[in-house]
Amino acid sequence: MNIDVELFGFLADDGPEGNGKFQIDLDGEATLDRLMERLTLPSDITLMVLINGQRVDAGHPLNDGDEVFIFRPAAGG
Repeated sequence: MNIDVELFGFLADDGPEGNGKFQIDLDGEATLDRLMERLTLPSDITLMVLINGQRVDAGHPLNDGDEVFIFRPAAGG
């Protein structure tokens, strides 16, 4: 199944060939956890992930054509 992924901000450099918008092919029972394992993103920062515009838990199943947006949450005060 093909999943559309978009990395925002400084994370865009961590996509394939430095591209922040790409497709990734996952076989079998794809979940958000499995996708995150395949990506080489920094593990020492907090990330926010939306699937089709919705926040979901790590075990959420992925479906062909899902759009996944990954970014660092905004901080402020």
